[in-house]
Amino acid sequence: MKKRKREAMNMFFSAFLVIAYVICSYFITNLASSVTNQNAYSAILFGIVTLFGTLLFYATRVGDGKQVVRFSPSVLILIVLPAVYVISAYYAVGLPLHEMLRNSSVVMYLAAVSLGYGVPYTFTSGFEMVAAEDVYFPEHFEDGNKDSEK
Repeated sequence: MKKRKREAMNMFFSAFLVIAYVICSYFITNLASSVTNQNAYSAILFGIVTLFGTLLFYATRVGDGKQVVRFSPSVLILIVLPAVYVISAYYAVGLPLHEMLRNSSVVMYLAAVSLGYGVPYTFTSGFEMVAAEDVYFPEHFEDGNKDSEK
């Protein structure tokens, strides 16, 4: 019962983190709307949305166990690099798709969220539970297979 209560608290604080972020970002975007330079305004919005992706990653990665640190080239190639290209093409005039991306800020925001989510996901995968018996007594698993054969 104690574990379920801890999981419920983790989920509550994760949801609270996302809701608090949305409320704070609303006020920050209202403050940023007073900036007259359009590029500075879009950079501020880009930073806010990227932070949302990072908080979304950490809000979905709560749990017990050991934090697993690893490098994932597939996440880097499939999520991070396309997001970096979309953001670069949004700002750089000479890149292909610049005009199309400049007219659609929603695509830039989605790329910023995926960048914020993908960068930490490239290097960590969250938490894993490993039973101590599986690590210290691997023959226990083999004995389990022998019992199933009988």
